[in-house]
Parts: sequence; C-alpha cells; structure tokens
Amino acid sequence: MPASIKLALPSALLLLAGCATSSPHAALSAVQAQLGDRAEVAAAWPLTPEERAKVETSVRELLATDLTVDSAVRIALLNNRSLRATFEELGLSQAGLAAATRLPNPSLEASVRWPNVAPRGPNVEFGLSAPLLESLLLPARKSVALNLLWQTQYRVSHEVLALVAVVRRAAYDVLAQQELRVRLAVITEVNEAAADFARRQFEAGNIPKLELAQVQASAQQTQVELARADAAIRVAREHLNRLLGLVAGQTEWKLAGGLPSLPLRDELPDHLETLALDQRLDLAALRTQTELAQKAFDLKRRTRLLPGDVNLGVDTERDSDGSRVTGPRITLQLPLFDQGQPELARLAAELRQTQDRTEALSADIGSEVRAACDALNAGRKAAEFYQQTLLPQRRAILRESLLQYNAMQKSVYELLAAKEAQQRTERESVEALRDYWWARTELERALGHRLPAVAIEKALEPEAEPVPEHHHHSHQ
Repeated sequence: MPASIKLALPSALLLLAGCATSSPHAALSAVQAQLGDRAEVAAAWPLTPEERAKVETSVRELLATDLTVDSAVRIALLNNRSLRATFEELGLSQAGLAAATRLPNPSLEASVRWPNVAPRGPNVEFGLSAPLLESLLLPARKSVALNLLWQTQYRVSHEVLALVAVVRRAAYDVLAQQELRVRLAVITEVNEAAADFARRQFEAGNIPKLELAQVQASAQQTQVELARADAAIRVAREHLNRLLGLVAGQTEWKLAGGLPSLPLRDELPDHLETLALDQRLDLAALRTQTELAQKAFDLKRRTRLLPGDVNLGVDTERDSDGSRVTGPRITLQLPLFDQGQPELARLAAELRQTQDRTEALSADIGSEVRAACDALNAGRKAAEFYQQTLLPQRRAILRESLLQYNAMQKSVYELLAAKEAQQRTERESVEALRDYWWARTELERALGHRLPAVAIEKALEPEAEPVPEHHHHSHQ
C-alpha cells in the first residue's frame, strides 16, 4: 500500500529567512529622519484609536492658540487625511518585506484508496513538499523587497515635503489677504469720512454736485474692494482648511500677525543644482527603482533557462498487502516552449523606462532650481522696490496732493487719482512680499531641503491716511 511524503527543504535553508516584522511603524523611522534632516518637521501616522485620539488632542491644542505658518504645517502633518493614506504605502511595503523574508509554506497531499480485490486493506499516500527554487532565491527576494521599502520611504518623504510647501504657500496667502484687508479697511474709513465731509460741504453750498459724486464714488469703490478682500480671505482660509484636514467646528482659527518682513539678505548654499540632485527624495526613489530594474533584468538573464518551478521531496507509499516503498521525488517545469525571452524583453523595457525617467527628472530638477532662484531674486527686487521706493513715493504724493487740494491748488479729481494710485500700490506691495515668500518656499521644495534661517528687516508700517481739511474749496 503506497504512501508518499515529499520531504521539506533542508533545515539549513531556514537560516536564510531572517524574518522581518510586519508592523507598519517599523518603516516610519527612516521617513522621520529624512524629514528632520531636510525640513525640521515630523509627521504623525496614527494607526490605533488611542493614537488617533492623541493626534486629535494635539490638533485641538494647536487650534486653541493663534496659529503661525509653522504651527499650520504641524497641524497638516498631524491631520491631513490624504497624507495618512500616503503613509499606508509604508505599511504595504513593510508587509511586502516581511513576506519576502519568510520561506514558502510547504504543501501537504494525502489520498486513501481501496482495492476491489483481496487484500482489501486501504492504499494510503501522503506528500509534503516546498518549492526549492523559490526558497533558494529567498536572499534575492529579501533584497528586492528591502529596496522597494527604501523606494517607498523616499517617495512618502517627498510627498510630505511637497505638502509642507503647499501649506506654507497657503498660509502666506491667508496672511497676505488679511494684511491687505487691514490696509483697505483704513482707506475705507478715511474715504467714508471724506464722503461725509463732502456731503456737508455740498449742503453748505461749498462744492458742486459733481465733486460730491466723485468723492462718494471713491468711497463706494473702496467698499467694493473691501468686500472682495473679505471674500478672498474666505477662499484662502478654506484652501488652508482642506490642507489642514479641518472640518466644521474647527475652522474658527486665527492666523496671527502679518506676512514676515523681507529678510536682510538671501543666504543661499553654493552649487544649488548639485545640492538638489543629492537631496531630492523623488529622484532618490527613481534611482532606487532603476537599480531594482537592473537587478531584475540581470537575474532573469542569468536564470531564464532554469526550470520555472522545482519541488523536492520524498515519497512513501504503503500498499494493501502491507508493503512500503520510499524514495525521493522531484517535480520541475521544463523550459521547452517559453525560454524567458518575453519576460527578458519586458524587464529590458522597464529598465530603459526608469533610466529615461531618472534622466528626465534630473534635468527637470535643475530647471526647477534655476527658475526658483530667478523667481526669488525677482521677488526680492520687486518687494524692495515697493517697500523702499514706490510705496513711500505714493504716500508722499498723496500727502502733497492733499496739501495742494486743501490749498485749492488741485482738484478733487487729482486728489482721488492720487488716492487710487496709492491704494493700488498698497495692494501690489503686499502681493510682492507674498510672492517673495512663495518663491522662497518653491526654492526649498525644488532643493528638497529647507533654506537657512535669515535675519528679518523691520516691516514698513502703513501710515495713517490723511483726511481733507474742512474749508471752502473754490472751483473754476
């Protein structure tokens, strides 16, 4: 009565396993190190209800105080749901590494048969086997899975840094809109006072109806601008709400202060393009993918003529008469029709594809760095020009126009034109400063590394808006 048992692989192969943990958090430490080195930030990846409750508490504590750009970034890294979904890629890769470090499970086979003639005893067969080739390739599988984990860590870290840049831009936009709204509110208040004064002058017969209408139209125009500024603030806040992962009941935060003032100088590292090529984590991920594609191609080229499936074992069979036969068994797939050419061609195409993508990204990074540097320099020049030259000139022109208007040397039309030019310059000055900080954030993103801290200039404070004097203004 035969019984067949396929022997398990030799115990020496067990030493190759070196099983890795399947805990998702095991892959997070490298990401945290990369983020700390490049942006001085840390990301949270809450997995359990307790960890999520702790994160929610931290978010509430941050929202309870006036936010800054940096604290907004911390909230996003704690609370952004899309970022959490990205972190799950670490869990998938860590699980893949854990699976790659384990020997394949053996297969158990069994059968029982009864003869139709004497002796009537059962014929019993058992089998136990495990794939030989797959087990011998265990170190290679582990190496590939480890490289895939590294690639995922690079890619996830890059996504975190990209989110940091987007949050900073959104926070700077909110600050700019708030600052512009404050300046418009001052101008609106002054224009309303001027319109009220003009109405009293008109009622006293000191100014014509046309001049009253011009002053009132100017005041109404600033009301429209103020309403637009309020709408722009709401839009900017909602954009930041989405990035921070905030929901109803969490959106009444306050972003304190105004835009940071212009730094005294931009202290940029040397050889920015070379630094970016060394620091960019998306490029590191592509380089790792290229190495993996090269290893896969080389391995397939060396092993394409080997059998695709090899099982090794020992059979034992007991017949109905009580006799037993035992011996080794091997099952293998012969490469008669498919000798690996299609798979080798596929791997070669994947290798060329990753090489081309790596070269393309390297070229793009150099272009991004150069463009960001140009934008930073242009943003500095524009912000300096507005703050040091044009805005003081516009304010001086408005003061002089008001003096001449009060001295009956300029018309109300000329005064209003000076006020409109000054109002437009106030807006453009705020936008120029915001654009500078946007450009600085973009350069940090292009470099894959935060720029050194800089000394900040004293901000150019808004001046009090002048109001026309109460007097009889003659007209020609």
